[in-house]
Amino acid sequence: MNTSHQEVIGMQASPPIDKETLRAELKRELHSDFLQDIRIESGIDSSGEEAVWVWLVVDEGAMGSQKNKSKVKDIRESIYRTFSERAPGVFPYIRLENPKAQA
Repeated sequence: MNTSHQEVIGMQASPPIDKETLRAELKRELHSDFLQDIRIESGIDSSGEEAVWVWLVVDEGAMGSQKNKSKVKDIRESIYRTFSERAPGVFPYIRLENPKAQA
């Protein structure tokens, strides 16, 4: 059987991903002094497949602390678990964003 990644997402992620509901759920679950916000975007990745990105908006310099780096690892695991439960078959790309660094 030759099934594309898009077809697998369509078969397994039922109903389609509700980004705002997932965002609200993640914001309730993920608590951290340095985590300002969470954004979820969907689109096509570099391989041409449907994808989801979870952006963790963090305080400037937050990743300089080993404690915060460890907390990000826990946050990532929680995000993977949430997607596994709420959007089976969808593996999120998780990225950190520092809004001040982009200004």
